[in-house]
Amino acid sequence: MKFSTLILFSMGSTATTIIGGAAMAVADTAATGASSTCANDAASGVATGGAGVHVPVGKDGEGLYTASTKGCFDVIDTATPIILREIEKQSLRPFGVGSSAFHIADYGTADAGTSLGLLTKMVQAIRSKHQSNTENTSTDQKEVVLHYEDQLTNEWQSVFNHAFGLKPVTDAYGNPIPNPYDLGNVFVEGCGVGFHNQCYASESIDFGVSFTAMHWLSAFPSSLRGKAMMHAARCEDTPVPEKEQAARDWKNILKARARELVPGGRFVYVNFCKDCNGYFLGQTDIGVSMWDSFQEAWDQLKEQGLIDE
Repeated sequence: MKFSTLILFSMGSTATTIIGGAAMAVADTAATGASSTCANDAASGVATGGAGVHVPVGKDGEGLYTASTKGCFDVIDTATPIILREIEKQSLRPFGVGSSAFHIADYGTADAGTSLGLLTKMVQAIRSKHQSNTENTSTDQKEVVLHYEDQLTNEWQSVFNHAFGLKPVTDAYGNPIPNPYDLGNVFVEGCGVGFHNQCYASESIDFGVSFTAMHWLSAFPSSLRGKAMMHAARCEDTPVPEKEQAARDWKNILKARARELVPGGRFVYVNFCKDCNGYFLGQTDIGVSMWDSFQEAWDQLKEQGLIDE
């Protein structure tokens, strides 16, 4: 089981409201709210924002990440009703304000395959709302732009193979995933600027989403090097350098998204967390520990002289 946190980020005219939820399985429980303005200086860091921190899976163009994962599909499926409800509550931009198209950004998209089903539903929901809330009787569909964001070294050939339907996608159960591009009047763009920085022009994104991606730090504190634990989540006390880096990154992520969102825009973020029982990705009371398996394999490689530590 994956344990995830949900952040619903809504950009108003003067302030940013952040609503924090519990694990996605209980995302409808009471949440606490906070409000702050985000008109601060630009996020620091190189333009590519941590490029190369995460090495893509497989050969570019194969789409191996989507073909190999189940958890990300489950996370997105669980978040989908929340996202569709936010679209229903979201105000339509007045005629003549900003782009006539609706702009969706998928941050940390990887090879773009896992979010295709959600994006299809989002496009359909946006068009349904646009038709029912305007006097437009034209048969032309509302234009939607899909902005796929990830690091410079991402599997960009896989992204476009999936986004344009050149490589069909099925979920972990073998069910075919619909493609939003097939709906027509859907436009696809890619951005190689890392999400720790501002990726898009100010007040240009109507709705942003991100799933199990923003746990990646923009830099390597490496305080666990040579230690018994290989992952900060397994430490009794979170290593201070990683904790401080994560705090800086999170602040920059929120500042950047606040600039990018149009007034009334939304950003829904789902990420890993550690729950009150100490469970986290790969470490629960069900099955074996992924991290114990890693440790055993690496210990064997060290004994064989194939790795140093």
